[in-house]
Amino acid sequence: MTSASEPRSKGLLWSVLLLVLAGAGALWGASGLPWASQRFSTPMGTETTSSATGAVLRPELGPMALAALAAVAAVLATGGLLRRLVGLLIALAGALLAWRVYQHVSGAAVTFGGDVPAGSTPIGELSSSPFGPVLMALGAVLLVVAGLLVVVRAGRMPAMGARYSAPGTAKERVSQDPDRRLWNELDAGRDPTDEDDR
Repeated sequence: MTSASEPRSKGLLWSVLLLVLAGAGALWGASGLPWASQRFSTPMGTETTSSATGAVLRPELGPMALAALAAVAAVLATGGLLRRLVGLLIALAGALLAWRVYQHVSGAAVTFGGDVPAGSTPIGELSSSPFGPVLMALGAVLLVVAGLLVVVRAGRMPAMGARYSAPGTAKERVSQDPDRRLWNELDAGRDPTDEDDR
């Protein structure tokens, strides 16, 4: 918990938002990269090569990237305990993704898309690329760091100000200010001291 006198830091808030955005970008990039490729001999006697992208091997990558983008808005729109809860969810999502990377690296089965004809047999060894898993791991780490920052330092991050509130709320706040009301009366060409004009 932060003390009331501790200054709020816009820089910290923007750093967290950039970390989450970078994490979302890394996950999105990982979903489109080929993670593995394999040559196959088809029943027709020909050979074909199939690649498995991150979206095929880890279908959660795309939805997690979109969820991270939604988390940016959630961090901006919330404050206090609710913001800490959002941070906890971000960190848990990153930890889950890190676990999925570990599962892949430790020898999870690779499945290929529908471009391989039925009855085809693999030829040679499976070729794998490290770039997709590395991007996924990077995205996971960024989300964990961002989430933990929100959980621990949420009190130092500014909440959305009055300028982001609904227009009706802002007008009501302005109309209750007596000095502002006097200037509005003068701008409208009325005498602010004349009760009949009002």
